[in-house]
Amino acid sequence: MGRRSLPKIKGSLELSRYFIPLLDEYAEQGPYEAETAELFGAEGVRAQGYDAYAGMSFEALSERLFGRVAPTELEIGSGKGLFIAAATKRSPERNFIGVELAYRYALTSASRLAKQNTPNGVMFSADAARVLRDIIPLNSLVGAHIYFPDPWWKKAHRKRRIVRPDVIQMIEERLVVGGKLHFWTDVEEYFKSGVETIKLSSNLAGPFDIPERKAEGDLDYLTHFERRTRLNEAPVYRSYFVKRIG
Repeated sequence: MGRRSLPKIKGSLELSRYFIPLLDEYAEQGPYEAETAELFGAEGVRAQGYDAYAGMSFEALSERLFGRVAPTELEIGSGKGLFIAAATKRSPERNFIGVELAYRYALTSASRLAKQNTPNGVMFSADAARVLRDIIPLNSLVGAHIYFPDPWWKKAHRKRRIVRPDVIQMIEERLVVGGKLHFWTDVEEYFKSGVETIKLSSNLAGPFDIPERKAEGDLDYLTHFERRTRLNEAPVYRSYFVKRIG
């Protein structure tokens, strides 16, 4: 299922607290300035390089992003932000970092956090693999979430999938002992190959099943993709893994 159009973001929202666009050294600044000028003023928001957050300790990164140190979870591919918005409200004692490559979607997710005023969530518009490699410290995450990632249907493009050996290994290294990796998708082939990749690329225990529960309302789903999939009476494949001792 493809992504649908995004809602318009109100210019009155204070998004700078929640939205952090990152650029590598080869990308152009221009699009960020042009697309965000209405929301952030005449010049728009200026993206930062990954090195602005690289090499920081967990405590220093937490203080910079959230103004406090707390157990932290990472979501890869936040889309429109339903999961991170709900998670920040449900678990105010935890911090949540969302990463979304498409900055318009990252902006939408950030706007959800801004609307509900949950300061324990931030959105990076960035490459998740680079965020893991360059920014997230080792042994710092109590949870990592990958929900309904792009399946890259063509075989020639499947090397772009986020559930791949190098990414799984980085996630394992950044989880604390007992930390969980959640992987859900509506694509059976991706689920089977992804679970196998996680098993072969890491020492994580699992996969463990996650029972489907009845939704109590229109937004009582993990993500917008889960809602669309289940309302269309299509299956959702769910699993989680746990980091072992040693």
